[in-house]
Amino acid sequence: MTTIQMAEYALTNFGKYVQEDAETLKSQFSNVISQDIRNKGIRSDFRKISNKQGGHQRGKYKLKIKRRSTALPLQPIVTSLYTGKAGEHAVLSELLFYGFNASIMTVDDGIDIVASKSNQYFHIQVKTSNSQNDTNKFQFKIQKDRFDQKSSGSIFYILVLRRSDNKRYFNDFVVLSSPEIKSLMDRGIIRDTTNLNLRVETQKHGKFSLNNKEDISGSVNKFNRIK
Repeated sequence: MTTIQMAEYALTNFGKYVQEDAETLKSQFSNVISQDIRNKGIRSDFRKISNKQGGHQRGKYKLKIKRRSTALPLQPIVTSLYTGKAGEHAVLSELLFYGFNASIMTVDDGIDIVASKSNQYFHIQVKTSNSQNDTNKFQFKIQKDRFDQKSSGSIFYILVLRRSDNKRYFNDFVVLSSPEIKSLMDRGIIRDTTNLNLRVETQKHGKFSLNNKEDISGSVNKFNRIK
């Protein structure tokens, strides 16, 4: 828009409040906008319009359109007590969507959720990692003595990865049976120590790796593996 167009718009719409004529208003608008650009530089809400000679068109300016930030607000940092319980409820919700009759245990003695389907019962232990600082790595720990006590084929470990993209927060779920974890230990993917450490890393093209050694993409969000 040119400064003369600004002046004519002001006179047309606010003429009863304006005493100056169009030329005077044009000059005033031009001075104010030029001063704003000089003082604020790139922070100004206005910019000059280039001409074909490499200079700028006299008396013509554009109003910058500011883009709204699409960054997600940071989630509050909470204790593992909140994160763990949130993970349990997230898993419970998914199990219900998959047709399991499921319930969170009142006392955690190594089993967080009991689920049943087609007259079969399954015990589920939930581990949750809440990503901070946009990292793509999620750390989980399973106590070895508890794992040994409860290592039947009907026990599943579900790792909850709380993550985000540019638009939303969401969860991914790694579903592993107890025998699968035992096999990973036998193969050296998971070290057989006092605590079993599982580091899940999200990679390009939707892949997930365990301890930087094993592709576990086939276990992600596959609740139908519980059978």
